[in-house]
Amino acid sequence: MVVIGALTAVLLGAVAPSRIPTDILPTFRTRAVQILTLYPTMPTEVMERDITSRLERWTGQANGVARQESRSMTGVSVFRDYFRPDIDPNTAISQA
Repeated sequence: MVVIGALTAVLLGAVAPSRIPTDILPTFRTRAVQILTLYPTMPTEVMERDITSRLERWTGQANGVARQESRSMTGVSVFRDYFRPDIDPNTAISQA
């Protein structure tokens, strides 16, 4: 019984890699990256100054950024980078 179980595990282990998709990153259709930062109870002004403005500076250095949008609320910062159409999507997402 143990030998049959071990052989079954080896057989499934040999067949499984060919049936599992190997894509690490999701399909990147739109040329935009959204970053959501949560910090409960932090005031809006502090969120804007300490988190959102730094994200704008850091991700703005990525290649091909066409425009940036951000919004700060109490405890939440939502930030988006939009990229030019000629930029490789994988490069854009990895740099952001």
